[in-house]
Amino acid sequence: MATKTSRNGPTTVQLRENLQADIRAFLKSGKKIQQIPNGVSGMDMTKGTRNIALGQNKRGSGT
Repeated sequence: MATKTSRNGPTTVQLRENLQADIRAFLKSGKKIQQIPNGVSGMDMTKGTRNIALGQNKRGSGT
């Protein structure tokens, strides 16, 4: 796999190495990684939907 180099930031290899170090430290501290099955949402459906509308007029504005 090719590695991109950047003048402004870390390379892909450096990012991977940093992530691996973070994961090792997380697991070494006694914490565990929970694997979530595909298709499961992080939305809490007991709180209702939180839809937003972008670029639409406010209700009752009459325009």
